[in-house]
Amino acid sequence: MILISLISVFPSFSQDPPDHLQVKIDSLRHLLPGTSTREQVDILNELASIYAPINFDSAITCAVQAQRIGTVYGYPEGIGKARLYTGNAYYYKMDLKNALLSYLAGLKILEEFKPLKELGELYMQLGNINYYMGRTEKAVIYFRLAGENFLATGNFRQSLQEPFAICFAYLMQNRLDSALLYINRFVNGARMLHDRYLEAHGLNPMGWTYFEMNNIDMKCKALPCFEASLKIGIELKDETLIAINNLTLGNYFDRSTPIFEITGDLKLARSYHNKALDAAVKANNPFLQMAILDYLAAIDIEEKKFDQAQIRLNESARNLEIFLNNPLKNKPVSPYFGFGKMVDYILIQIERIKMYELRYELAMARGETSAAIENLRLSYQYGDSMYAEQQARQFELLMTEAEAEKTDQKIRALAQENELKQLQLSRSRFISAGIAAIVVIISLFLLLFFQRKRLKAEQKSISMEQRLLRAQMNPHFLFNSLASIQNYIINEDTDQASIYLSRFSQLVRNILDNSVEEYVPLEKEIETVRYYLDLQKVRYAGKFDYSIDIDTDIDTEIVMIPPMLAQPFIENAIEHGIRHKAGSGHIDIRFQLEGGMIRFEVEDDGVGREKALEIEAKQGKKHRSMATSITTDRLAAINKKLKKKIRMEIIDLTDDHGEARGTKVRFGIPVGGSQFAVSSSQLA
Repeated sequence: MILISLISVFPSFSQDPPDHLQVKIDSLRHLLPGTSTREQVDILNELASIYAPINFDSAITCAVQAQRIGTVYGYPEGIGKARLYTGNAYYYKMDLKNALLSYLAGLKILEEFKPLKELGELYMQLGNINYYMGRTEKAVIYFRLAGENFLATGNFRQSLQEPFAICFAYLMQNRLDSALLYINRFVNGARMLHDRYLEAHGLNPMGWTYFEMNNIDMKCKALPCFEASLKIGIELKDETLIAINNLTLGNYFDRSTPIFEITGDLKLARSYHNKALDAAVKANNPFLQMAILDYLAAIDIEEKKFDQAQIRLNESARNLEIFLNNPLKNKPVSPYFGFGKMVDYILIQIERIKMYELRYELAMARGETSAAIENLRLSYQYGDSMYAEQQARQFELLMTEAEAEKTDQKIRALAQENELKQLQLSRSRFISAGIAAIVVIISLFLLLFFQRKRLKAEQKSISMEQRLLRAQMNPHFLFNSLASIQNYIINEDTDQASIYLSRFSQLVRNILDNSVEEYVPLEKEIETVRYYLDLQKVRYAGKFDYSIDIDTDIDTEIVMIPPMLAQPFIENAIEHGIRHKAGSGHIDIRFQLEGGMIRFEVEDDGVGREKALEIEAKQGKKHRSMATSITTDRLAAINKKLKKKIRMEIIDLTDDHGEARGTKVRFGIPVGGSQFAVSSSQLA
């Protein structure tokens, strides 16, 4: 059901047919000779915008020419637009790293000319990329900026992209009340424009939002929305809308619905699915056909019509190949192209996993064990590869943002240096101009001083974040983890490889997510620590055990703490304490509530810090633990904002004879203050 609801918001290939586009392209090329330089830049940019979704090379060629001419003849607005369309060409090619670099470069130029329609488009694309990265709040900020720019330029129709996209950002987070608020805004806006096409595309996700709510009365409001959207699709003779809404109605009556006891009717569900398939074939949409065939196959398996289910699944696989082999010919639906391109890339992979899961169910129902195992393996394989690829892309984009920020800092520093040189030259030439000139010079000097001071503060903040990320993602640990996965694969232990890879990817995801947050829920911190310890247990098999003790009075979903405080010390406990111990060791992690404070402890029974230094000195190793210095710097930065401070202490443990028996690291974290308050919207 969620798959089809998402499909219903992703955009069509174009509102113009291909021959119309070609006529427009030919007309623009005919205008190029004999025009002024600014007009040439504008025409080339318009050509790049048309080519971007359908012809990568032509789009890049036009955008590069526009940028070159704009640079030579001093047309910064044209350069910014060329950056936007260069980004679009990479975006539709799914080269998100280069797309993001182009968008960020264009953003710095076009923001000087706001409000601007193209700036609104750029904000939307940045929102789409952040949506894909899972950074919903940042995506929403960009979507709102896009809406403001469209409205400021008098384009109300384009501004409706804002509530449309924000609805789905919140829907994917299961923040249903917020999603409903924004999709209502979209539908009301479409009705103000008397645009039945937009209205239909808003009613479908509105019905889906109602359907996802826990209240039965709200769920029942979904059906009129689906039926109204279908009615408009029939009036407009839009086969794609007809297919989507018939499929959505089929799902409403299917056994898979959460309220099947109220709405369940497999016969009616099959009828809607068959109508949906007919419309999808007429629309020549292989992706929709694949999704519908999968739902029909599920009903066939339920009714033990195994031969028919096999035929449908074979046809589903054929449509999958058509879709994957002809990316530029695929026509996703809805009025907005950019949002749909991103999600179509994800949805087709999700649908492929579903197809193999259905093949597994069919083989099991027929008693074909070997075929069932193979299809289950393929579903896990595609699931793991999809997740791993998504994690890799997210990490790449985070690094791209960091690279862009560093480049921008260098540009600002060079600009400031150039300004300072200009100032010095001006003083040498016009010293005799008197007190007025001196006042101006001093003012400029002070401005530069404060700018440089702010730049140093920004650089220090970035440096601390990078040090924290390096400490959390120790290269030695990463390489050993990857080597363990490789070893499982070589030994054909696919189950352990899959489990280890899943834990490893989730740990990396948590670390990347947490590294950009000042506070995270305690529950997520515990999850990250547990993944890290489980992976280390595989590396050091039989060398240590661990336990995590949580006070029952602590609500781990509500309480917020700074992320990854203890991880560097847990690493030290394993690498420098327990590893040198003769037998196996133990790590105790405790969270206790005491007088408005959370006492967070990491205790090990290793050889102790002093003994570890002696052993490693004899082995010729230099112990360079950055845990204490990094954590101390972090706490100093955090405590500047807090009334109640976070405390840390490191205790060397000894036995009754004064011999070292391990190390304890203790944090005292205040709770209940404004700095840890969590709103209901954050918890949704």
